[in-house]
Amino acid sequence: MTQHKFSFVFCLLLWVAVASLSAQTTNTTYFMKTYSNRTSLNPALRPEQGYLGMPFVLNNLYVDVKTNSLNMDHLTFRQDKELLSFMHKDVSADKFLKGISPNNFANVDFNYSLFSFGFYKGKGFWNVDFTIKAHADANIPYSAFELMKRGFAMNEPSYYNVKNTRIKANTYAELGVGHSRPFLNNTLVVGAKAKVLFGLADFDVHIRDMKVDAGLDEWVVRSYATLNGSAPGLKPVFDEDQIFDTYEWKESFGIPGMGMGVDLGATYALSGLSELTNNDTWSDILNRLTVSVAFTDLGFISWSKGNSSHLYSSLEDEVITGNFNIDFDDSTSLEDDIDKIKDKVEEIIEFKEGEAKSRTTSLRTNMNFGIEYEILKNKLSAGVLSTTYFNSSHTMTEATLGLTYRPASWVETAISYSFVHSKFDTFGFAVNFVPARGVHFFLASDYIIPHVNSEFMPVTSKGINLQMGFSIPLGKRVMSKK
Repeated sequence: MTQHKFSFVFCLLLWVAVASLSAQTTNTTYFMKTYSNRTSLNPALRPEQGYLGMPFVLNNLYVDVKTNSLNMDHLTFRQDKELLSFMHKDVSADKFLKGISPNNFANVDFNYSLFSFGFYKGKGFWNVDFTIKAHADANIPYSAFELMKRGFAMNEPSYYNVKNTRIKANTYAELGVGHSRPFLNNTLVVGAKAKVLFGLADFDVHIRDMKVDAGLDEWVVRSYATLNGSAPGLKPVFDEDQIFDTYEWKESFGIPGMGMGVDLGATYALSGLSELTNNDTWSDILNRLTVSVAFTDLGFISWSKGNSSHLYSSLEDEVITGNFNIDFDDSTSLEDDIDKIKDKVEEIIEFKEGEAKSRTTSLRTNMNFGIEYEILKNKLSAGVLSTTYFNSSHTMTEATLGLTYRPASWVETAISYSFVHSKFDTFGFAVNFVPARGVHFFLASDYIIPHVNSEFMPVTSKGINLQMGFSIPLGKRVMSKK
């Protein structure tokens, strides 16, 4: 029997984001016609050539972190050549909190494709892939950070009311089969992918309401929160007062969750409308324009009762007293401070065990809408892509401007500029080497120039991602027609 301490609540996503920053598909690749994995953004986007991606050969790796405000520049402060944690006594509460938004979002994604296969059959394009996906997202409100900075290092009585704090993380395997086909004289392409999902783990912490009356000698805390978890053989462990202490994983065979999903997409070349106008200029513009729309990861996973746990704290039932102050006087390490805060929050929220039951969770759905203008046929194009992420705790929209250039038949490049809340300040870049025979290789990032500190940690960037992989080309190329 292996026992693991489960870390959660306010700072879990902060910890994940910090760890990830020290190390799906990039939007920059959306308009690249040679890119084999473009069907993951829109199942109607067909690559020019079939492909085979093999396991253990870095088929397709994708890592992504996004936030609207929680970058390192908000969590660390340089003073007298020393980098201080936001909890350090020399960092004033006003200085720290002025950079915190009313709601602070963060997303972390990791995808690794173990196997992928795409091929043309007549006018149709088929693709099959098996992918491991991990995703975490959080909403941490301003009041939670105020409690951390003012409450845990307090020197006078105070009151805090923290609402709607949510952190969710899941991991699952996905087996997908996709098909796309052209209609209306090849101007309309419709695509869909059906997916079988194998749930591996899922945790959802939701603090709906927490009231903290912080006195100099004692605190009174009333919390209304839930902690739902699912994993192989998952069992909660409680102390002598029947208060949740940790999780343990018992030996278990089988998969804790099963589900279904679907991707839907379409592209339409406006050349099909050029006959409706007698204006040569407008006719030429329509012949060069293509619009596209897609909804990806529509689906759910059902988790079995035997591998699930339900914990709760009730605002009406429990009043907790004690002194919960933390000494941050000599603190310089952000990692140590997050650990201290995490441990203290675990003390003041007393989770009790509820009735275990099966549960169903939805996937993080994405919506993509793109417009592409072909400047030089099969050579140069420009486009704009709008992407909306429907997370469990928040919705985030991103706009990306892209320029794709193909100097030769065997190489395609792209540059992009992305906006999240109009505050991104980095460019994206992608390159795809696509010889007719041999090996294809791609490398892409939406944010290639992050501002870093002396420890090479991003400080002002609100997003960082990387995607790369190899594949073997199959069949003849099918060039774009308009």
